[in-house]
Amino acid sequence: MIVHIAAGNLDAARAIWHERQRWHTGKSFPPGTRADRWRLQLAAVAEPLMAGDRPALAKILHAWEAANVRGTELEPYWEPTSFPLER
Repeated sequence: MIVHIAAGNLDAARAIWHERQRWHTGKSFPPGTRADRWRLQLAAVAEPLMAGDRPALAKILHAWEAANVRGTELEPYWEPTSFPLER
């Protein structure tokens, strides 16, 4: 789903969201598990995805990208670039 969002294919991302959201919405999972991370991602992108709010989705993706690079050996070399979603 996130790859489809980054690529700008919001219809495909919405289809996955609708398929998966019933499994995770309203459920509680142990913190840090894959299911819990998926639930948090669904919650974060739900509103902007359904609204087609590309700038809001890009902001979320850039924040996730930065969080994954921060504190790693790659950080000094990393430069954020636009996602196809933004083009």
